[in-house]
Amino acid sequence: MDFESADLSNLPEQLRRYWSDSSSRDESQALSESKRHLVPTDHPHREFAPSYSYGRHRGPVPRFAHSASVLVTLLPAARGNWDIPLTLRPSQLTDHGGQVSLPGGRSEGDESVWRTACREFGEELGCTTEYLQHLGELTPLYVYASRHRVTPVVAVSSLRPSIQPNPEEVAELILLPIRDLLADTIKTIGTMRRGSVEFETHGFTISGHFVWGATAMILGEFRTIVRKLVEENSFEPWLMG
Repeated sequence: MDFESADLSNLPEQLRRYWSDSSSRDESQALSESKRHLVPTDHPHREFAPSYSYGRHRGPVPRFAHSASVLVTLLPAARGNWDIPLTLRPSQLTDHGGQVSLPGGRSEGDESVWRTACREFGEELGCTTEYLQHLGELTPLYVYASRHRVTPVVAVSSLRPSIQPNPEEVAELILLPIRDLLADTIKTIGTMRRGSVEFETHGFTISGHFVWGATAMILGEFRTIVRKLVEENSFEPWLMG
């Protein structure tokens, strides 16, 4: 399948239907019926989970964990493509400094994961969130290094907003074309070091950066879903609601 030349112009509607269909049936039915082939047969984070984590991202989540969410956002781009904004975190930050992340952060009070994701998106990228539409959610994971239970939220923007990243939270804005994410060449294996321990882990090469850990696990699950949807070749005209 040539994913790099695939027509992605109607991807948001297909994603919306994917989650809408899944939520209309109970989990056992969803896995046994038409969506079964769209769900990874193994745990969705296994391929990009660092061996050093020993499966801790799959839980159980400790009671002291903080609730957080990140936003996988489809921004309209040229020729029917979509860009996902990522951020390189400043090296001086305590949590995940110097790493590539999805916009997001910790929930405040009793706000929903959608509200948290939108608020953090706007604060980090310095842009409006009024054009964002919620499409669905990916599998939550426990990021044990910062003690957060993270829910990845997928959204689409009807317009491309003017972005002015907050320099205190964003060292570099990285725009990832979805066609690049779908390509086989984006996957790689990197060597990481934590203290005296050196280990290899699967990840992505994006704009010269090695993206691994929670961000790679989230993008990996999203990539699997989109690749399967593209293979179905059932796109229809997309209209914003």
